Amino acid sequence: MRKYVKNLVASLLLVIFIVSSYLPINAVGQPTTYSSYSNSGERDVVATTLDGTSADDYYTGIYEYDELSELSGSELLTSLRTLMSSTHTYTSTYDNCRDYAVRTDCENEDGRVVTIYTSYSATFAQYQGGSGWNREHVWPKSLGGGNTSGGGADLHHIRPSENRPNSTRGNKRYGYADGGKEVFGNLSSMTAGHYASYYEPIDNVKGDVARICLYVYVRWGSDWGADSVTEVFQSIDVLLEWCEMDPVDTWELGRNEVVEGIQGNRNVFIDYPELAWLLFDKEVPTDMVTPSGEAMSGSGSVTPTHKCESKCEECGRCLDTGCSESACALKCLGHVPVCPHTNKAAEGYVKPGCFTDGYTGDFYCLDCGELAAKGDILPAKNKHNFSSWELTDEGETYVRHCLSCSHEQEMLTVDVIDSIESDPEKVLLLIYFGSIDSALLDVIYQETE
Repeated sequence: MRKYVKNLVASLLLVIFIVSSYLPINAVGQPTTYSSYSNSGERDVVATTLDGTSADDYYTGIYEYDELSELSGSELLTSLRTLMSSTHTYTSTYDNCRDYAVRTDCENEDGRVVTIYTSYSATFAQYQGGSGWNREHVWPKSLGGGNTSGGGADLHHIRPSENRPNSTRGNKRYGYADGGKEVFGNLSSMTAGHYASYYEPIDNVKGDVARICLYVYVRWGSDWGADSVTEVFQSIDVLLEWCEMDPVDTWELGRNEVVEGIQGNRNVFIDYPELAWLLFDKEVPTDMVTPSGEAMSGSGSVTPTHKCESKCEECGRCLDTGCSESACALKCLGHVPVCPHTNKAAEGYVKPGCFTDGYTGDFYCLDCGELAAKGDILPAKNKHNFSSWELTDEGETYVRHCLSCSHEQEMLTVDVIDSIESDPEKVLLLIYFGSIDSALLDVIYQETE
């Protein structure tokens, strides 16, 4: 009997081996197929293959990696911009970015919403109210196009965020905030990073924001005021460092797949992070884990045809005048040290009226004069603050005045009061006038006694 069982087990193992040899080999922890409808990836599971995605169908012809990796600088920028704009077939709205969030920003197709800075999994219903989540412009509007259309409403760009870290980040550039204050989520109390002159997200978010900003810069450029990544990053070196520090996970790859299914294009820096180094004429790290595996294969290194005599310390670009070589085509236009905006004052304060909203005013830096932060609405109370009723000098009409504005209300005449005979009528009159005014009540009873 024992011999029979051994033979049976051996036969089963042989069958399993033969069948498995015909099945596709997939890396451990990697989805075999990514859904184009709902994000099927998982946070913090590093993506080590593009298998299961539609990347092969997207990068064809002159847009295959082998072709793109032969380019650098402005040539690569132009090629990538053409690819991502020509395949961008559906124009989303700012509302779309909220409504599609349960598809693009869920995890393992669970129908919840992963917030960007804390990775908290919120419900869609928690969008409501100031204590929930909202939509974050990873590239701040005030540093870009200033609106919620085009690049300001691109699904690759807009990410859900808990309100508190979104508000705290404001329009601070990304960078290292050594010694800065820690910020927490309002829904989860999870840490969302630190802030000082720069905003520094937690480590497993650093790569996400870097790759999103790269997308906005290349896809939209001056069409949405995204002319240089140093408008939103401490430096190009920091951006690339974060790309390498926090590699693409299967969640990012899953989100890329869903967004492509909605608006047609992909964020190429999620599929091929290697292209970020080539874009800035830098050597691709050969020990970097990427979905394509091209970095570790050693492909895509850049050999500049011109060696810069001087480079900008802020962005690393060539400062040599008259240089037209491809390696230096993306030249620094001249950086000004970033002002921390520590001295601010509000301008444009508007006092709220009884039925009109006010405004705190926008906050401008007293040192550099730039806009440091947008103000907030001061909501109206939607009612008047009336004084007591008073008899006019003519002695025929009762009036009252709003203590907050110039509104005057004329409601009662002596003839009307004299005609009141019953208590129910008095109560109805007071209700009609919208206020149980004790002084008015005294007047009515006094006149009717």
